[in-house]
Amino acid sequence: MKVYILPVDRIFQPENQSFIYPKGNIDYGVEQDFLYFLQHNKQLVTNDKKIADYHYLPIYWTRWHLNHDYGKKGLSDLSSEVKFRLIDDRKTFTICQYDDGPLVKLGKTIIFLSSRKEKTGIDIPLLTNSHKRPILKPRKKYLASFVGRLETNIIRSEMERTIKDYPGILIKNGDYDESAFVKSILESYVALAPRGYGGSSFRFYEAMQLGVPPLLIGNIDTRPFKKFINWEACSFYTKRPDRIPKIISSYSKLDLLKMGENAKKVYDELIAYQRWCIFVLKELNDIKQT
Repeated sequence: MKVYILPVDRIFQPENQSFIYPKGNIDYGVEQDFLYFLQHNKQLVTNDKKIADYHYLPIYWTRWHLNHDYGKKGLSDLSSEVKFRLIDDRKTFTICQYDDGPLVKLGKTIIFLSSRKEKTGIDIPLLTNSHKRPILKPRKKYLASFVGRLETNIIRSEMERTIKDYPGILIKNGDYDESAFVKSILESYVALAPRGYGGSSFRFYEAMQLGVPPLLIGNIDTRPFKKFINWEACSFYTKRPDRIPKIISSYSKLDLLKMGENAKKVYDELIAYQRWCIFVLKELNDIKQT
């Protein structure tokens, strides 16, 4: 497969963004990561737009919208740039981490989304930088845990209401520093990862990174690349928070530890920065053949 990188004005690839999330993260995300991947794998890129299988629109959507009052400003400039740069929307794709999507009309452009809120779009990971681990790995104390803000989505408050009194489950509301956050995950057999404002969860991938199987709770199963990754061997998903205890209790602690090992292996080999990018091309190849 050959990809033509559409030229865009550099102002639509801001060097930084006004707001960094989650706390302690670096100013880098999947939008920058995919462009870096193509730029360092020259065999995948062509300068001839006519022979290219796909055109890639390399706008940094997240940085642009955050720097323009969360998408309330700058949309006319962004829309004009898109109209000027698109050659054939039917063979164009883009990478977007921003929860609300690109926010401008892209025609039939294929949109890969880190945290989609709607049924349309193709899922990709929602990644952060690596967390610092404690020198001594803490012992397991909880069957499952969630430490974080509960107000970002109603499903989080529903989770607290329905399972907070279940034995072995820890739920703590609030902003916690990195060490407390990491410690709570490592002390758990399962990391609860309810969706937030967007349809995915940073916590889902942070748990994998730390070797703990995550349980995604949300109205959409946003685990990416399901045709290529066996998510059932390393994670869980449910729409209903009240089903969490039943899901977890159907596995032995030994099984959950093994799933945690699988989760870390999948993360390191298939999901981490640069690793996930090849699956975008696999998805595009499948689309091309249908």
